[in-house]
Amino acid sequence: MLKWLKGLGGGERPDHPMYSVREAEKLLADLPESNPGKALEEVATWIESVSQTPGYRPELRAEVLRVLEDTGLRFEESLLSQYLSAARIHDHRSRDRCQKAFAFRNALSEAYLACLVGDFGTEGEARTGDPDLVLGLLCRGMRSTAMQEKIRHLNYMGVDNQVWGRLYRYYRMAENAKLATRGAKAYRAEQNPTTTQQELLRPLMLEIGGMESVAPEHVELASRLVSRISDAFEVVDRASPGHPFCIDLAQPAAPFQYGDAPPAKPTARFFGPGKGIERLQELLDREDANALPGDRKDGQEFSRWDLVRVLKHLKLYWGPDRPFRLNKRTRAQGKAYILHSLDAIRRVVVQVGTDQMSAIESTFEERGRKLALEAEQLDVAPEVWPEKDVSENGIGVEVPLKQGDWVKIGRLCAVKRADADYWWVGVLRRLDARGTSTVVAGIEILSKNPSSMWLKLVGKEGQLASTWASSTGSHKYDYVNAVLLEGEGDAATAGSKLAIDPKEYVPEMMCEALMGEKTRLIKLGAQRDSGDDFVIVGFAWM
Repeated sequence: MLKWLKGLGGGERPDHPMYSVREAEKLLADLPESNPGKALEEVATWIESVSQTPGYRPELRAEVLRVLEDTGLRFEESLLSQYLSAARIHDHRSRDRCQKAFAFRNALSEAYLACLVGDFGTEGEARTGDPDLVLGLLCRGMRSTAMQEKIRHLNYMGVDNQVWGRLYRYYRMAENAKLATRGAKAYRAEQNPTTTQQELLRPLMLEIGGMESVAPEHVELASRLVSRISDAFEVVDRASPGHPFCIDLAQPAAPFQYGDAPPAKPTARFFGPGKGIERLQELLDREDANALPGDRKDGQEFSRWDLVRVLKHLKLYWGPDRPFRLNKRTRAQGKAYILHSLDAIRRVVVQVGTDQMSAIESTFEERGRKLALEAEQLDVAPEVWPEKDVSENGIGVEVPLKQGDWVKIGRLCAVKRADADYWWVGVLRRLDARGTSTVVAGIEILSKNPSSMWLKLVGKEGQLASTWASSTGSHKYDYVNAVLLEGEGDAATAGSKLAIDPKEYVPEMMCEALMGEKTRLIKLGAQRDSGDDFVIVGFAWM
């Protein structure tokens, strides 16, 4: 258990306003509670000054830094909560919130490192201090360094090599002091002890988890899941099939998958999920019962859909079939027209079944509902984004300033290149905001031959349509507008999918596709993908 030493003890006090724990707490009590950003900036300034002021006894400096960290954590939590509730890729306030949280963690990471090296001699032969105290400082320093990585992922900024270098430096000190696997309760609020090995593996496994391809709130959820199962991860000093990822403790660089050429260096460390994938599957088995977007309840921070989506994402990126880019990309300098939302998409793609619009409109009016627009009418101008590159099934674009307020990983969109006559349907898969004023988005093209059609819901297989319709309180059919996402081949192939509103999706529902004089029955299958306002499902022609 971490033994934080109290009091001043003997000797001269340092020439600093926070010359004792009591004085530090008195000064911190005046921070502006209503302005967490300003308060966190002041805490970061205090951390830097305490770290750089000579004359502190090592134990006292460590304790004052702990008080500063614990105070700052409260404001950081508030600031990041504000960010997650209104994250916008081009919004100055969003970036400012993340930057202030990053600066706080950077100051802490540097301060704990300076304290360990300068006060406790952890990189020399003459180490001093209580091992529990040193271990607590190592864990806290590594946690703050790891938080820098997480904050960068929250706003798609990319992780600096300096962050990785500092994390590895901490871990080298822990190994040299033979403290890598020794448990410590570094934070009083945490029930379970941690180790520096776990503190190393948490950010490594988060990085391997492909955070550039998830929404900010899912980065937060992924980070929590990684922390929850971090005791399952493994790190060793020799390559093996169960440890496919690697770092070099002597090189400040991101972790990587080494493939068939593991580095033969004494500073190389190899790591993997260990039992982590099994732990993810256990959670999935409890939660994955056709979770749909939009099922978040009042007061529920994360829905079952959020949890299932992140669990599946981590399992995929940690597993043997980890995604990688298959198609070569070529540079492009044209323009792409972009529309977002399922409602806009189904109005610009090729439409079928519109000869029955009068019957559909009549049904909607009888139920007090109205169609948003008539077929083929569009009430919003497309956004125009510069192209960066293209591939067989993807396009890279730049999101201009003052556009893309809706941009978020997992959003469905319609894409039309300037030299094309037809709209494609795609989904935003990657964001990169490392440029000072530009954001690059990667859009996966789901279909180059989409079409919009109306589905008449006729009941589940084995049930009479009249029986099902009566159970809904009406003797008339319901109609659902769907977008058919055809592949490059025949529309009737098994690979075809439908994009529909999640509120309209009923698994195994039988539908009649309204396609002019020729009527065909389809059966809705399992969902293949989903987002905030859409679900993509397989189907079978009956």
